[in-house]
Order: sequence, then structure tokens, then C-alpha cells
Amino acid sequence: VVSQSLMETLEVLEDLQHPCVRQCVPGDYKVCRYTFKVEWFTTMSKACYNCPYNLTDCTRPHCAPGDGWERPLVTVNRRLPGPAIHVCLWDEVVVDVVNELGSDSTSIHWHGLHQRGTPYMDGVPFLTQCPINPANTFRYHFLADEPGTHYWHSHSGLQRTDGMFGSLVVRVPREHDPQSHLYDEDNFAHSLVITDWLDDLGISKFVNHHHTQHDNKPYTLLINGRGKHVKFERDGIDYYAPVHEAVVKPGQRHRFRALSNSIQNCPITISIDNHTITPIATDGSPVSPIEVESLTIFGGERWDFVVSANQSIGSYWMRFQGLLDCDDRFKSAHQVVVLRYEGAEGLPGSVADVDYESTIRPGLQMNKLNAAPGDGINFLTAADVRSLEKGTADDHKGDGDLSRNPDHQFWLNFDFYSKDNHLFHHEDFYPFFGVRSDLRLYMPQINHITLKLPAAPPLSQPADVDPSMYCNSTATNGCTDEFCYCPHMLNVQKDSLVEVILVDEGVVYWANHPFHLHGHKFHVVAMGRLGENTTLAKIKEMDALGLIKRNFDHPPAKDTVTVPDGGYTIIRFWATNPGYWLFHCHISFHMEVGMGLIFKVGDDSMIPPVPEKFPRCGHWTPTPNPEFRTQIMNHLEVHNKKNVNVNVDLLPNSQEKGDPYPGPSYSTPTKGGKGPNTSRRPSTASGGDQAATSLLFIVLLSLSFLAV
Repeated sequence: VVSQSLMETLEVLEDLQHPCVRQCVPGDYKVCRYTFKVEWFTTMSKACYNCPYNLTDCTRPHCAPGDGWERPLVTVNRRLPGPAIHVCLWDEVVVDVVNELGSDSTSIHWHGLHQRGTPYMDGVPFLTQCPINPANTFRYHFLADEPGTHYWHSHSGLQRTDGMFGSLVVRVPREHDPQSHLYDEDNFAHSLVITDWLDDLGISKFVNHHHTQHDNKPYTLLINGRGKHVKFERDGIDYYAPVHEAVVKPGQRHRFRALSNSIQNCPITISIDNHTITPIATDGSPVSPIEVESLTIFGGERWDFVVSANQSIGSYWMRFQGLLDCDDRFKSAHQVVVLRYEGAEGLPGSVADVDYESTIRPGLQMNKLNAAPGDGINFLTAADVRSLEKGTADDHKGDGDLSRNPDHQFWLNFDFYSKDNHLFHHEDFYPFFGVRSDLRLYMPQINHITLKLPAAPPLSQPADVDPSMYCNSTATNGCTDEFCYCPHMLNVQKDSLVEVILVDEGVVYWANHPFHLHGHKFHVVAMGRLGENTTLAKIKEMDALGLIKRNFDHPPAKDTVTVPDGGYTIIRFWATNPGYWLFHCHISFHMEVGMGLIFKVGDDSMIPPVPEKFPRCGHWTPTPNPEFRTQIMNHLEVHNKKNVNVNVDLLPNSQEKGDPYPGPSYSTPTKGGKGPNTSRRPSTASGGDQAATSLLFIVLLSLSFLAV
């Protein structure tokens, strides 16, 4: 089925031998089964033997070389990235996730799939399901309902930063692909899973950055889990971990599928020496082809592009340059892949000679960072591309008129704000303005609200969630000055047309936020940038004066889009998929601190019921039981009669009324400052028994001091 590089691992070859990896045929649907075992692992483990000195060892099963640096991982099946899923449109996908992390829960989001009819499979803990607890197995079962290049990743904590992600491609029969005339080869091995990479666990970086002044910057990039960075030396010879290789047939046009798992604020620009690239799809939706010199991809985005192998037979560098958090102000994160023509040998040059500056490519660029349509002549933005369809993404209602007045319009402004939030500051002990400037944590918020998900998922347990806890900028006051931390939710009617105006005020940092919508695609109808910063009031004024033009002529359909710093992006979508859908910044640390909100589409009666025996979770705070101690003592007395080793004589009288609040009596103070033990009635034990009890207590106390 595929051309195979000598450096492909056995696991990758196993992916390509899955029965669902096939040429798609109309009406031929399969059930595609996978087992994902989630566990702690490490790069450069014992499984790597003599890697990188012997590059063949780097391809051994379970060897995750990364960039050569040893660091802990959260892996699926001990692989980095995890297993690739290749299926055909409307195949059934069944994934058993086995959590062997020991002490951490997990979950998986199927990024790009809309989960129509199965919203409880979207994979967001405390919104669409309970987290998968350690030692538990959870079965995800859904239809591959959206064609194109997508990916799967953990949606629990920072596990996505530590290796828990992989590609997910949904193909259609070639005769149904409107772009099939643009390429000759759609090689199953030509997926590029791109990520920035930290030198330690994400949680360690996160805690140190948010509670001290430690940096959070990635120090390299990985492509399909590989990259050159750490230099090894032996006998005067330098060695590096292997880089990924992509083999192409000379004279053929090859479709590549790139996806970004960017962890931090790290857009990545892709270019290929001596070659141009032609984007033909974004986030799974086909677009009119445009030949460019380079393409920038933001976190959560996917771009398909065609490369014509029309140069001399040889090997060429495909170069990846990290921007913003990854640029040369910090650690100059960059990477290369070998584009090898069949019949060529060797590398394009020494990997040691590839530096950050060499990854810059002049010429026309697609999806430029912090740019807007019309601002320049040598770049294009996502808003400049044109969909092959007129503008009916997710329009199952039959209307399709994006240009009409929307049923709902939401203004969402965001930036980094100075708040005395209790998560990382304390208003008395270390308030925001009471610490050094480099220790002040500016919070990224949407409409000055930090998202806090409920304790129970409202999709599967609506009766367990108090509706009064939900908030938004209309119903909640004082959030501009105070720290608001609540389930930020926007309600929209089913089949309504929704417009969202995203405004990045851009005051504090030179930054960029890619936003991802679960459960739907949207159309990018406008994008603009006013300068280094702006205000919500300014954008509203411009819109009221008719200065913001919306494009309804084949606007691109996406599920992830960037917002220029100091500018705006306007999206519209048809809310046709009932459920609770997350909308959030796809930067890991930003999502972890609550830069997101919930779109609730329709009412609960419209949401498909969860399967039988679907897992439940939530708070457990039972009504105080005034008979608690009595019941426990009765239980102990009964079991003592059955020769259970319990000395009831050393316990309080079982007929005594218990404290109205369950729990150890010594931990429950009374209004007078005395514990409930001080008001016990006199013991009925004899003097000898009391003496024996006192002696036993003294002996035990002495032993405890000796143990210390």
C-alpha cells in the first residue's frame, strides 16, 4: 500500500497493516477496532538499546527516541506519537482505552469529528463524560462522520503535552474526493504529526511557571515523534537521534497531511528546499489550491498540501520553524524531515548544520502569523482561502444562507489580565501587585471569565448539575475587576445561525490564540488587525459603522482558527448538533487555566441518551447522619462477636449518640472551641479497666515516639 522508508518502525508498519487501512469503496463500511493502553513511559528507554549510535536500534518496538533527551511520557501503547487511525467515511470506530497510569485519570478527544448522534463520545471530562479512572477501561464507539485529516489527543490535564496524541485520517472513495485530480499519491505514511516539545513533564513546567518565574518555552520540535537536538559524542564522532523520512516517487504529485499538536504558543512554518507546496484542504475541508513557498500551521489546525516530486532525484530538507514561544528570542525551536526521492541515498547534508536561521523561507506564505487579509502582498491568511463549497458547513437544516442576520451574536474579547485569582495568587499573602513583577501571573480569560467545569458532566448527568452555577458576561457582574471562575456557557437554539466575533485585545503580550470548536465546523467570514493592540469598544464601533466587511462567497470551513494579536476574527456556524460543546484556546497551558467556554446547542431533550450503564461521577456530600457513631459501633460489636479482632472495650459506648457530622470526633470542633470528646459522659468501665486502658495508651504513645 505504501512506500516505506528504512527508518519506519515496526509499530508504524503495524498501523498500516490494520484491516481498515484500505482504498475506500462506496458502500463498503467496516468496524475498526483498537486497544489503547495508556501508561507512563520515557523517551530513550531501555527499549532503545544502542540508539542513536546504531540507528537501527532507534526503530525497535517501544523505542521512542524523541530528540534524544530522556524525559517521562504519557503514551498509548508505548509509542510517540500514538497509533495512527486510518478509516473510511462512516466506518465504525471502536477504541478501548485502558488506563494503566496508576494514579491519574484520562480521556480522549477525537479532534475534528463532530460525534453526531454520539456527543457523549467527544472525550471532554466533566462535560461529556466522567474521566477514565486508573485501572478502568472505557470504550469509545462512534462513526467516522467527517472526512479529512484530523487527530486524537488526551483532553485530561496536560497529558497532550507529554505524548498522548496521534493522527486520525478519514478518507473517502477517490471518485468522491473533489481534490483527487490534484495529486497522484495519497500515501498512508505521509501524515506529519507536528509538535513543540518540552524537556520535562508538562505538569512540572506548568507548576513552576505559574507559581514561580520559571520559563515555559519549548526547546525543540518533533515530527512524528522524532527530531535532531541532543548531540551525542563517541570516538570523536557526533550522533543525533534520527529525523523522520518521507519517501516520494519521482515525477508524482504527493498529498501530505500535516497536523499541529502545538503545546504552547508556537505556530510552525513549513517549507521544503527546492519545492513549493500547494494547500488543498484545511481542517478536513477542501479549498481552492494555491501554490506557496511556505505554510504556517497553528495549534489544532490541519493542512493538507501537495508536493510535486519534480526535482532531480535526491534528498531534500523539509524545514519546520517555530514562532512566538518557539522563536529565536527564546530557544529557537526548529526541526527537519528528510524528503527522499526513491533511488536516492544519504541525507541532504549534516543535521548539525541545520539551524534556526536556515529554516526561514522567503516568498509567498500561507496562513501568516498575526496578519490580516489585505495587509501585504507576500502572504495569505486562512480567511483568504476559498472553500470548494458555497458555505454550508454543518447546514443540515437546508437554509445555508450565511449572509442573513444571525440568530445569535456573541462578542468574545480576550487578553491576559491582572487578577488576584486564588489559583495562583492570594489576596492577603501574595497578591498580584504585592509580588515582584516577574512573579505576577496574568490570566488569559474570555470576557473576563475563567472556565470551571462542573463536578459532573451535564451531558450525561444533567440532573446532577445545578443550572444556577452557569455564568456568562451577561448574567455575571463585576468580572472586569474580580476573578470570576465558573462554568461559562452560551445557550443557542438548535438549527440557529450563530456569529462569534473574537477580539484579541493584545495589550500584555505579543501572542496568538488558536480557537477550536467541538461538535461543529464554522466559516471564517472576516479577519482583521488594527495594530499591536485594540479594544472591544473600538471593534464594535467599526462594525457599527460598517467598516468590517464579511465575506460570504465560499468562506473557508474550519474548526480551528487563529485570531491576530490586536485584531479580530469573525466566524459563523449552524448550530445543528445538540449537545454541550467546548470552545477553547488550543494552547495547553491556556486551556488548563480555563481559557474556554461551553456552547449548549438545543435543550436536554434533544440530546441523544447516553448508553446503558454509562459511567457516573460527581460530588458525594451526604446529609449529616445523627446516628453515624451508633451505627458504626453496632456494626463493630456484631462483627466482634464473629471473632473479628476489634476490642470494643477500648471504644466509646455504642449506645452513645453520635456527632451529627460523620468523621473522626477529634477533627470536629464545637462553637466553644472544645472538641466533642470533651463532653463525653463518664466511662462505665471499672477502675482496673480504666488503668489498663491508660497503661496501654502510654505504651503505644511511647512506641510512637521511639518509631519517630
